[in-house]
Amino acid sequence: MIYNVQMAADLSKLRQQIHRSHQAVQRLLEQLLRDRPMTPGSFYLQKRRCGKPNCRCARGQLHAAWVITRSVGGATRTYMVPAALRARLRQLTAEYRRYRRARAQLVKRQGQVLALTDRLADMRLVQWPAPGAAVSSANPNPEVPHA
Repeated sequence: MIYNVQMAADLSKLRQQIHRSHQAVQRLLEQLLRDRPMTPGSFYLQKRRCGKPNCRCARGQLHAAWVITRSVGGATRTYMVPAALRARLRQLTAEYRRYRRARAQLVKRQGQVLALTDRLADMRLVQWPAPGAAVSSANPNPEVPHA
């Protein structure tokens, strides 16, 4: 018989790996399906010079402003954030970063699940007819079970 004990143990280990990877995918999907609002962009404190020769920034005391940057139509846009909206935008952009990280992990995990599933299928494949064996209707290959 083609099926042996070692193959059964290997298949069992592979099935366990697939199961663990699938559970990780489930956890990622739970994160992705959250209903919290989010907004794309990076929220940070920007420090820069204004360019006036007599300004304090010319002596090293840079101007600071809270901004959010994001891509709009292929170009990076920077928006000033009023003090009243800073806490909210910090939350919204943090939620978007969590979403993007979880999505990237989902893509990676799904690839792993598919690769493991393909390995499982490869291990289960039976070569038929055996290389060099002649097949006739009078003498079917006894290694292949009947349906």
